[in-house]
Amino acid sequence: MAKIISFMLVLAAVIFFLGKTLNPFDPRMFDFHDDTQPARVQQFVKNITSGVIPPRVGPDFSQGLGFPVFNFYAPTSYWITASLNLIGIPIPLAVKASFLLAVILSFVAIYLLLKRFFSNEASLLGGVVYTSSLWIAIEIFIRGNLGEIWFLVLFPLSLYILHLHSEKKSKLTFFLTVFILSALFTVHNVLSLVSLLLIVLFILLLPHKKQLLLAFVIALTLSSYFLLPGLIESRLTYASYIAEKTNYHDHFLCAGQIWSAPRWEFGGSGPGCYRDTMPFTLGKLHIILGFLGIITFLIRFKDEKKQRKLFLFLLLVGIFSLFLTTYQSSFIWDLLSPVFSLFQFPWRFLVFGSFLFAFFAGYLAHTLPIPYKKIVLTLLIGIFLFNSSKYFSKPWLYSVDEYNNNLASNKFIGQKAAYHMAEYLPKTANYAFWRSIENKPFKVEKPGGFQKEYIIEHTGFTTVDVHYFPFWQIEINGKNVIPDKFDLLGRPQMYAQNQDRITVFYRETLIEKMGNLVTLATLLFLMSILIYKPLWNKLKPLLK
Repeated sequence: MAKIISFMLVLAAVIFFLGKTLNPFDPRMFDFHDDTQPARVQQFVKNITSGVIPPRVGPDFSQGLGFPVFNFYAPTSYWITASLNLIGIPIPLAVKASFLLAVILSFVAIYLLLKRFFSNEASLLGGVVYTSSLWIAIEIFIRGNLGEIWFLVLFPLSLYILHLHSEKKSKLTFFLTVFILSALFTVHNVLSLVSLLLIVLFILLLPHKKQLLLAFVIALTLSSYFLLPGLIESRLTYASYIAEKTNYHDHFLCAGQIWSAPRWEFGGSGPGCYRDTMPFTLGKLHIILGFLGIITFLIRFKDEKKQRKLFLFLLLVGIFSLFLTTYQSSFIWDLLSPVFSLFQFPWRFLVFGSFLFAFFAGYLAHTLPIPYKKIVLTLLIGIFLFNSSKYFSKPWLYSVDEYNNNLASNKFIGQKAAYHMAEYLPKTANYAFWRSIENKPFKVEKPGGFQKEYIIEHTGFTTVDVHYFPFWQIEINGKNVIPDKFDLLGRPQMYAQNQDRITVFYRETLIEKMGNLVTLATLLFLMSILIYKPLWNKLKPLLK
């Protein structure tokens, strides 16, 4: 009971100190770099309410010509945020509530993981160090990246459930392992890719590897609805072209930037160590406590027989990730540039730095013999939360109406949002021309929606108002026609005669349908394991 009470008190303190600006009942909202998040949520919800599940296209993006954005943007954070909107929370406040929920669950996730190894008090401190990391504040209030903030929840949660199942080996923990891993693998395009390797290596350090590796594989098949089209159909967009245009050399950090930021600004990342107008610090107190924990672990290395390999693995992942953010690692990036160029920003790896220092802060609190430990750790928890609270805010806030008018209006969704995620423009369009009409009025006869119909009043070519992608099916008088002629915007040019009827409607591609089918079959298999006990009993002996 005492542990539950202490956990709830610390969780309440986390919400109080770090969640003030994220209060969804406060009808104000802040802006951030990734200003298309509300528009994406709005279009994601429009798909769901129109019965288009899973969402794959933003029908109103790019002048209403449609954008295959949800085919390629990892969807986990949008499922969560869209659900908040569907229960009645306005979109700007749903985004804010999603950030708050991520803060709360990041504390819960890291606490559960640390509790597998450390005392309750040490786990609480480690949880606070993780959640109050200034990188989380940067992710929310400066970058506004829903995918990355939810990765910070799902990464420690995945390690926790894997470690738990390696001991429990129950059908419930197996079921949860698959679902949490699937969410991790579909939460962020780049970080989810990195997590695939890290999860496999983590599994190899645990007992009962067969069950865990099976859970890993089933999690991939459960994610097929996104992974299959995302991998195979991305070649039909400008994704790799845009990624390669971003010079990762301009976004390396100097080590001092991780330690401190001379100013807390809300600008962007630039070349060199002094042109950045945004911070990249993890927090001095966080680094100090985590570093002391690392030193303590290395001193006690020979004595840590039971968990030595596991802790060393987490240490090496964290140290190597921090190294990858710095200029000194450029030779590695250049060596692996075909893959690393897709990551765009080396400082993305700071997420693992936050995890590193939190984990070893918990280790320090657990192993260090100090008098009045509970009192000392309680004071440290208060210091961390109080010190970080001033960064979990924004100096200017907008009313919901002001925010909607700026970033969730029909004008922003139709004319601007797509240009902020230009990598997913279909290759049927001419990228340079499409860019040239940004912010210019452009008349589209039939903008938006999942179906358009034309009654032709002349004989000749008619322009169909979609950026053509294979999930748009075009029929002339009920007969399917695959276009081979496009204008500079990738709009099909269809030859028809007077009084012909042209219909264009959304229908998933074969690859997308296959992905859905694999996901559905996997889900049915998992439900069978959970409900039908004999199936689990037959499976267990094969996985010892």
